[in-house]
Amino acid sequence: MLISDSSKLVFIDTHAHLDSSDYNHDRAAVIARAFAENIGIITVGVDLYSSREAVRLAERHRTIWAGVGVHPHDAKTFDEGVERGLRELAQKGKVVAIGEIGLDYYRDLSPRDTQREVFIEQIELANELELPVIIHNRESTKDMLGILRKHRPKRGVIHSFLGDYALAQEFISLGLHLGIGGPLTFPKNEVLRAAVKEIPIDRILVETDCPYLTPVPHRGKRNEPAYVRYVVDEIARLKGIPAAEVAAVTTENARQLFEI
Repeated sequence: MLISDSSKLVFIDTHAHLDSSDYNHDRAAVIARAFAENIGIITVGVDLYSSREAVRLAERHRTIWAGVGVHPHDAKTFDEGVERGLRELAQKGKVVAIGEIGLDYYRDLSPRDTQREVFIEQIELANELELPVIIHNRESTKDMLGILRKHRPKRGVIHSFLGDYALAQEFISLGLHLGIGGPLTFPKNEVLRAAVKEIPIDRILVETDCPYLTPVPHRGKRNEPAYVRYVVDEIARLKGIPAAEVAAVTTENARQLFEI
């Protein structure tokens, strides 16, 4: 069922996982709450199955779009069949990015050399198809920057950016946007808040990563796209500008990056 109107969007949650089983009992209500606040959503796959589910959701709703890709946790599953499936999905009309892709040296659920190889392959696929990338980086910054400098994506976003301003500048110099989410509201994240004060607003996207990383005041509960407004409010507070301005600029940033 196609609902909502993309011309009236106030916010775009640029990173959600609406296929998550956390929403199995009330997915329609979660989506309806987002649409009631004129929030568009990019729902993101982490493997071939979830990428297909993301596309199915996007095709049912005018203001949901999809990212398709293999997360570093699942890099060990990447083979010719998966690559072929992603390529087919990526050429569907509601697919706006290759992602979630990248490196994760915190959990190491796939061998690091495999993670790097699969990350590079998916950057190359994105560049071939002229799509942006949605990049996951956790405790892998040195290798991440090395790959991005050598195999440079045409455009993309560092999902859930948590670094300082110096690192933000590194990623921005590579032409990337920075996805800012719920952790910005966490009491101990002073380094991130200091960075966001300085990061040019035209390089910022807002996101939830729902059902994860729920912002204050709902921390500890399941996240959802409607909560992206708390991220916008915190960015506005830090920068000393109206929340409506943050919403307008970050929405336009998302429209341009993902061509929506």
